[in-house]
Amino acid sequence: MLAILGAAVVAAVIAVELRPREPFGFGRHDEEEWVRIFHEDFDAGELDRSVWNTCHWWDDGGCTISSNEELEWYLPEQVAVSDGRLLLTAARERVRTPDERTFEFRSGMVTTGPPAHDSTARFDFTYGRVEARVKVPAGTGLWSAFWMLPSNEDSRPEIDILESLGDQTSTWKFHFHPEDRERRSDGHDVEGPDLSEDFHDIGIDWEPERIRWFIDGEQVWEVEGDHVPDEPMYLVLNLAVGGVYPGPPAEDTEFPATYEIDRVTVWQRST
Repeated sequence: MLAILGAAVVAAVIAVELRPREPFGFGRHDEEEWVRIFHEDFDAGELDRSVWNTCHWWDDGGCTISSNEELEWYLPEQVAVSDGRLLLTAARERVRTPDERTFEFRSGMVTTGPPAHDSTARFDFTYGRVEARVKVPAGTGLWSAFWMLPSNEDSRPEIDILESLGDQTSTWKFHFHPEDRERRSDGHDVEGPDLSEDFHDIGIDWEPERIRWFIDGEQVWEVEGDHVPDEPMYLVLNLAVGGVYPGPPAEDTEFPATYEIDRVTVWQRST
C-alpha cells in the first residue's frame, strides 16, 4: 500500500476453485501446534483503543498517504463497531486539515502499529498465520486493503495481504514489497468470488524465507527467499479513496461506502 508508487510489480492472474483446506483457516488449527496470540471479533460493541489506532503514527488530527496521492483524510469518526463488525466508512465530505490542506473525502482506518512517532506498536509479531474475514465496498476509486508494516516505522518491507479495487471486486490482489528498494516488488492477482457480495477469509502464512497467501483456506500464491521479512510487523486495515493505483471515484460511485471486517486473528507455532 505505501510502496505502490514507483514499484516494479510483476502480476499474474489465475482463476481458482476455492475450497476450505486444512490446516489454514479460522477454527482449523491443531491447538497443540498453534497458539492464538491475537483475536479480535469486535463483539465488545466498541473499538478496543488499547489495540487499535485510527491513524498511522504520523497522525496530525487525521492522516493520509500523500505519496500515493490519495484523496481521503482518515478520521476516527469514520471508524465504528456494530453487530460484531468493524466498519470503515468513506464519505464524500470535505475536510480541512490542521496544516490547511483540503480533502474532498474522509474515510476510516485502523492499525495495531505505533500510535505516534517513536512509540511502541500496540501489537506486532514475527512469523505466524494471519487471517481476516472481510467484505469490501464496490465502486470506482475505492481501495480496500489489509496489510502489514515493520514496527520500526520504516515503509518497507511491506506485506499486502489483500488489496481490492472497487471496480474489480472479483480480482483479489496481493503484493510484497521487500526492504531492498533495488529489488523488484512482487504482485499477484487471483480471480475469485466477488468480495463485495459476501464475507471471505483472507490470510497469509509467514515463516522464515516464505510467505504464502490463502483465500478461504486455499493457497493461491507464495513468495520465497532471503528478502522475506524477519522482523516484527503490525497490522493495518483501511479504505482509501482515489490515488495513483485505483484512480479517482466516478460520478456513479456510491458514498458512503463501507469496508466490513468480521474478525482478525493471528496464530503462532507453540514450539
